[in-house]
Amino acid sequence: MFSLAKDVRIKPCSCGFGDKKTIIKSNDRQPAFDYCPNINKLDNHVDCPSFDAVCHENEPCDPYWGLIKGRFKTIRHWCLMGEIEEVNYFIRPHLAIRTKFDEKVIIHFYLEEDNTPPTLSFDDALIGHTILIMYAEKHDFLDMTTGVRQEVGDLVVIFKCSMQILIKTFGSMMAPPACFQCGAKPSSPTQNSPLEKKENPVSADLFSHVDQDSQPTSASLSLKKCSRCRIALYCNQLCQTQH
Repeated sequence: MFSLAKDVRIKPCSCGFGDKKTIIKSNDRQPAFDYCPNINKLDNHVDCPSFDAVCHENEPCDPYWGLIKGRFKTIRHWCLMGEIEEVNYFIRPHLAIRTKFDEKVIIHFYLEEDNTPPTLSFDDALIGHTILIMYAEKHDFLDMTTGVRQEVGDLVVIFKCSMQILIKTFGSMMAPPACFQCGAKPSSPTQNSPLEKKENPVSADLFSHVDQDSQPTSASLSLKKCSRCRIALYCNQLCQTQH
């Protein structure tokens, strides 16, 4: 049957789940092991759970598995995410990662039947990069440790950036367009119209932005997309170089 998540001391989710000191309005739905209000999937403790919350091999658990017509089936996707802290290639690849819940997890790769996965390159497996593993499960090893035995390379992706930057970048995709670094938003046509400037002479100051030389720019602000990652938006050269 289902195994419930254990009550262990790990870093709480940004939504407040796991933090007993968090005060949540009584009229709001309470964060729980199967509900997180965060729209950003990478910052959602259900979509990207702690290692403690993922299921053990051959032990279906809530909220990812359900009993349908007498059989356990996956009813919700999940992804284990962590920043690489150690890399070891002795006998086979091993990665030590740190989840956003401050857990250290060892990933053991067994890719004999999947030697050339298109989404995974160990050239990217560097300290400080972020790894995502779809449908990761706990595995008990002979050395009495519990980690991940990863046999399918197609379910693994390594991003060449820190976990914090990845979460922030993915979150910016969910929000209205804004500068990745400073949060500046592009001005609308009405903000630059002669009529508005006449009625409100200080509007230019409200919507101006400070560039790399600390000089206010025009109220007309446009965003450009990073040519490397094709995701992040920036408003000036300073914000671009900080990405």
